[in-house]
Amino acid sequence: MGRLLLDTSRVSYEVSVNPVPKLDQNGQQKFDRETKNPMWTVHLYALSEGAAEVINVTVVNPVMPPVTVRQPVQPLDLEALPWVNDRDGKVRSGVAFRASGLTPLDTAA
Repeated sequence: MGRLLLDTSRVSYEVSVNPVPKLDQNGQQKFDRETKNPMWTVHLYALSEGAAEVINVTVVNPVMPPVTVRQPVQPLDLEALPWVNDRDGKVRSGVAFRASGLTPLDTAA
């Protein structure tokens, strides 16, 4: 399936949990197969008119995103990746989120 790029213009994002390395089952940091860049996990509040939810975003970038809890950010190249897993007769599905970076937003007026 192709990439499902998301329009982020009508949603505001705020960091809810500081970024951490995305780890494999052995506790080692994961790296992107194509870019060879390390992967980071960050939880964001996604706030739109009348709705809000926390999304887990994998950020693929050479350095950990320089963001902290409660900081407004703009995800770069945010995409949704639908997935299905059929294991032992149990079907699970969901949506993973991925971005190439997070741009901190200046809230000073």
